Amino acid sequence: MRKRQKRVRKLISFYKNNFGLETPYNILVDGTFSKSALTFKVNISDQMPRYLEGEVNVITTECIKEECAAFGTLLYGPLKILQQFKVQQCKHKKPVKAATCIQSIVNKSPPGKLLIATQDHELREMLRETHPGVPLLFMAYNAINMESPTELSKGKADEELQARIAPAEHHMEVLKKLKVQAFGEQPVTKKFKRKGPKGPNPLSCKKSKKAEKNKAKKSFLESAVDKRKRRKRNRVKHLKNSELSVHLSDAVKS
Repeated sequence: MRKRQKRVRKLISFYKNNFGLETPYNILVDGTFSKSALTFKVNISDQMPRYLEGEVNVITTECIKEECAAFGTLLYGPLKILQQFKVQQCKHKKPVKAATCIQSIVNKSPPGKLLIATQDHELREMLRETHPGVPLLFMAYNAINMESPTELSKGKADEELQARIAPAEHHMEVLKKLKVQAFGEQPVTKKFKRKGPKGPNPLSCKKSKKAEKNKAKKSFLESAVDKRKRRKRNRVKHLKNSELSVHLSDAVKS
C-alpha cells in the first residue's frame, strides 16, 4: 500500500509541475470503469479521494449513461453507479459512443484539467498517442491505479521546461545593452580568405582501379617472361659446361 501511494504521489507531482493539475481533481468515469469497480467491490466516490490524496469531482456524461442503458440488464449495475455522479455537458444532440464522447471532451479541455477513468484499452491507447498531459486511471488488482506518463507527455513537459528556462527576447536585448555599456562596442573583424592557386583535386588525382589492374597484370606477365629467360640462360650455360668437360676428357685421353 505504501509503495502504491508513493508511486501515485510521484505521478501526481509530475502532472502538477508540468501541466498545472490541481485539486479538486475532475475525473471522467465511463461504464467500463464502473463495471470493474462493481466487480471488485470498489466504492469510487470513497476510494478515489483516498487514492489521489485530494478532493475529487467524479463526473460522467449523458452519452456514457445512454450507452450503459442500451445494454439493458447487462450494465444495469454500472448505470446505477454512474447516476450518482455529476453530468458533464458534452453538447451531443444525439447520443454517441462513450469513447467518442470522451474524446470530444478531452479535445476541448486543456492538458492537466481532466483525468479519465476507463477500462477501454483502445480509448486509452488513443489518448496516450494523441493527448499529452491527460492522466489515465484504470482498475486492477482490486484497486484503482494510474498509468505512467507517456513519452508524448514527457516530451511535452521537456518542451515547456526549456521554454520557461530560456530567456525572453527583451531579456536578451537588455543583456546586449549592458554588455556594450560595460565593455564597449566590440569591433567585428572580418576574416579574409587567402587567394592563390588552388591545389589539384585529390579525388581527380586518384588512380583508377582499371589502371591499377592493368599495371598488376603487366607486372605479372613481365615477371613470368623474366623467369623463362633466366631458365633458358641457365640451360644454355649448363649445356656449354657439359660440352667443355667432354673436350677436356678427350684431350687427356689422347
